[in-house]
Amino acid sequence: MASSRTRHLKETLSNFKFLMALRALELVMYEMNADKGYIRHNGAHYFYHLVDVTQKLINHGIRDENILTAALLHDLVEDVPGYTIDQIRKTFNPRVAHIVDLVTKKPGIDYKKAKNILFYLEKISEDYGASLVKTADRMHNFGTLLDATPEKRIRQAIETEKYFIPFFKQCRKRYTTYASFFFEAKTQIEPQLWMIKEYDKKVKELEEKINQLEK
Repeated sequence: MASSRTRHLKETLSNFKFLMALRALELVMYEMNADKGYIRHNGAHYFYHLVDVTQKLINHGIRDENILTAALLHDLVEDVPGYTIDQIRKTFNPRVAHIVDLVTKKPGIDYKKAKNILFYLEKISEDYGASLVKTADRMHNFGTLLDATPEKRIRQAIETEKYFIPFFKQCRKRYTTYASFFFEAKTQIEPQLWMIKEYDKKVKELEEKINQLEK
């Protein structure tokens, strides 16, 4: 089950002596794998996403074990039935639980509504750890959109342009120590965002021409 990148992360966390983060890695590997129905849109184990998000933070010099542990656990409560923030607090610690709680979307809330997504991101932006995790999460999600449906690509592009690019800018100003990370998120995502929007525009123009010809 363990890929080369999973083994690399495990080795890195071992070298850091981050035993708590290693426990989090083992937990998500056990709970969020393809055998249990947790897969990405390319068919891979879902926990690969969690591994890649955490590795992205490490690559940018993040050495806070609480943040790296939360990065590994950031989708657990939201996606796996039975897990709660209180369990995260007891199993790991209150700081990890707080970060996971901030980035976890709550049931019953429509995050497609502007006021809800804006409130969600505003609360995240008040904590530098949660801001780092959410930014790494969006960077990785956006970087894997080629495997997603056209509908999901354009939906993610519009959402990212409208809400997340301003979020990155806000975090860059608020947390100057990590300004380069938030700036890279913007510069990495924007070119692909523009390509997705341009492709969607051309598809719609072509569909319109076809409709006119059929008429």
